[in-house]
Amino acid sequence: MRKKVLIIGNSAKEYALAKKLAETCEVYVAPGNDGIAEFTNCIDIRPNSAQELLEFVLENSIDITIPVAAESLSSDIVKLFTKHKLQIFAPDLNVSDLLFDKLLSKKIMYKLKIPTPKFGIFEKQNAAADYVKNLETPFVIKTNAPSSAVIITSQQSAKNLLDSFFAEKSAKILVENYVYGTPFGFYAITDGFNALPLGSSVLYKYSLDGEGGQLTSGMGACSPNYKLSLKNEEFIMNNVIYPTLNYLEANGSTYCGIIGVNGILSEDGNVKILGYLPFMQDADCAGILALLDTDLYKLIESCTVGSFSDEFDYIKCTDNTSVSVVLCCKNRENSQNIIDNIDNVDENIILSYTNNVHKNKYLELEAQTGPAIVFTSVSRTHASASKKVYDEIKEVTFSGMTYRKDICKTID
Repeated sequence: MRKKVLIIGNSAKEYALAKKLAETCEVYVAPGNDGIAEFTNCIDIRPNSAQELLEFVLENSIDITIPVAAESLSSDIVKLFTKHKLQIFAPDLNVSDLLFDKLLSKKIMYKLKIPTPKFGIFEKQNAAADYVKNLETPFVIKTNAPSSAVIITSQQSAKNLLDSFFAEKSAKILVENYVYGTPFGFYAITDGFNALPLGSSVLYKYSLDGEGGQLTSGMGACSPNYKLSLKNEEFIMNNVIYPTLNYLEANGSTYCGIIGVNGILSEDGNVKILGYLPFMQDADCAGILALLDTDLYKLIESCTVGSFSDEFDYIKCTDNTSVSVVLCCKNRENSQNIIDNIDNVDENIILSYTNNVHKNKYLELEAQTGPAIVFTSVSRTHASASKKVYDEIKEVTFSGMTYRKDICKTID
């Protein structure tokens, strides 16, 4: 009998996870999106409605629940499900508060001697202004809000941004030195005590070709990260992942789930960690999962039932590579942006839809403002995967379509 899995969320990473698990499991997604609804069961329950989700799981004999959406993690769903002795694969609220608060996580990294760019945390505008006066540009200012990081290239722009951030009386900001190098995502799967590397990616975070424009959560990715050496990965596991898990355990919390780090491989070959990630990102999830040659459900189940270290001592992946490109819609909201010719895309291309793609009354897919579709290609080399994905993107059109055209095209 096929196992039943409930995934909580509605974006491209939830789509990619559902697609992967649907190979072997009966998958439900709450609330999902119009793309996910084409191949699995979407449930009309909000991600933060923990009690409703609990009732659904009990009534439908769900084997494992995987909360991915941030709203779900912040609802303390893990505590509720654990109380009812249900299998759930995610960090609890205490862990989320510690690791995914950008300011708190920086303090933890400093305490654990995890390599991270020099930083300062400020609640007073005058103190922040005095601090940045002595910094060489560029540097980064961010808050706890998603996608709030801004690269500062002049003292005047720093002043203007601080004025904007501190307009809110409860504002807190993080000022961080800028590190030149290759941005990466690195992910491990863990039961809270043991962990194994799951995958890595080169993350393309800038909105424009050639690393220009604004910082985003990701406009594309290459997996695995071709610049991260085995020595780098071992360093991350031994000096970032395990110290973090041990710290959480010592403070009464265990992390069951996928733990990621967002970092920079600097030009001298050293790793700098910018922050933690509670899961893979929309830009790299499909690409990483496509390279797995290990049963994902069994991996997840072993973490939730306590048999992880007995069943797995490594995670097998293929020798292939993947390239993902995020297609965005820059048109205004509520305009008609019908996605044409999507059926012409090669069936070997992995498509992951975000919640910005909806079906209209004629059952046509329409893109709304923001990230819409992630195209992912798998091949023996990054160069061939990149060529393949861009060839197939040419088949698709919609009003306001924009994307980076240099993902993984220049590998040195």
